[in-house]
Amino acid sequence: MRIKLLGGAGEVGRLAVLIKTASSGLLLDYGVSFDAQDRPVFPLHVRPKDLSAVFLSHAHLDHSGALPFLYISTRTPLYSTPLTMELSDLMYTDAIKLSGYYLPYTLEEVKETMSSAIPLTYGEPVDVGNGISLTAYNAGHIPGSALAVIEVEGRVVVFTGDFNTVDTNLLRGADVYNLPKNPDVVIMEATYASANHPPRDKLEKEFVQSVKEVLEGGGSVLIPSFALGRAQEILLTLVKHGVEYPIYVDGLARQINQIVGRYPHLLKDPSLYKKALDVSIEVPNTYVRKGAAEEPSVIIAPAGMIKGGAALFYFKKMAGNRKNGVFLPSFQAPNTPGFQILSKGYAIVDGAVIKVEARLEWFDFSAHAGRGELEAFIKRFSPETKIILVHTDPATAAPLVKKLGEDGYDNIYLPTTPGEELGLQ
Repeated sequence: MRIKLLGGAGEVGRLAVLIKTASSGLLLDYGVSFDAQDRPVFPLHVRPKDLSAVFLSHAHLDHSGALPFLYISTRTPLYSTPLTMELSDLMYTDAIKLSGYYLPYTLEEVKETMSSAIPLTYGEPVDVGNGISLTAYNAGHIPGSALAVIEVEGRVVVFTGDFNTVDTNLLRGADVYNLPKNPDVVIMEATYASANHPPRDKLEKEFVQSVKEVLEGGGSVLIPSFALGRAQEILLTLVKHGVEYPIYVDGLARQINQIVGRYPHLLKDPSLYKKALDVSIEVPNTYVRKGAAEEPSVIIAPAGMIKGGAALFYFKKMAGNRKNGVFLPSFQAPNTPGFQILSKGYAIVDGAVIKVEARLEWFDFSAHAGRGELEAFIKRFSPETKIILVHTDPATAAPLVKKLGEDGYDNIYLPTTPGEELGLQ
């Protein structure tokens, strides 16, 4: 058995891992990254005819965005949770609308992808063919996200996709207690290998206090958010802490809110989620959008890095008013307007310089395990278990690997280049 890293090796994003045996191939995720011009960057190619099955951990495009490319001429069985597939369908359709001229697939391939899906239920083993068994568990990252335990040729492999072991308002932490203690290999994301996230209760308190201060001062708060996961978490946090001003939800987050609401059994607090949907105001058109910030209110809108979408409309309108707030609850990549305003206090949008006079703050509402959680997760396993760290920057992760080695966990592999291949002896 061999493991080939098609993407996500030595980089954050475009995760794709191939488990190869003499008779089959199992693909774990197949995502895209985006370059400085916002063009998709794909993982290394894999021939669909070499695959027995595909497992998709969750619907974020850095894990799912290249999958339809595999469904141009074949129908490889695709295993994922029903919510992940429903969200992926929406994400693909949106990606084609925004970047279709860069993508090597169309809505026809998306349709083929969806029709190849076989639903997974947390905790129920599934035979995916050629002697491979797969069991999914809640990953705690976004609604529908899943870890996988794979049994193949007498070996046990754990694949995390993206995961979070800490409870949030939206989800319970990952079901790590269901994972075997002595798997042969664990393939895990280590996005935040060098950073611990703040305690959740402290973070929420500071965030809500800042929001209320702006609102009580007569201003409005723009919260640019990732449409899937972050927007829902922010909405729940505001409602949970009694923010009674109008809360508007715009862009793709509106549809995602409704889809997630149809899966209450996957949520940490279904009643809070229902209340949040009831009290929030969807922005269905330009008319409502123009009036949203005329009174003190909170506006949750994609894109999370202000690269486009409804958030860009509000940012242009609100950034110059000292009464307003622009609060960023997401990671901001270099070369994005969000990163520019945090580092320089202004952003260049459509050739124009927009100076931020509004109150500007960043809050670490990450949906990934932080360094402490990653270390604790690794120490759940036997020191003989081989650990492969993906979806991380090698320079960032190296100190964690060194520390774990000193603690007796010296079987950790940190790849640096897509295409690397490992054999299990």
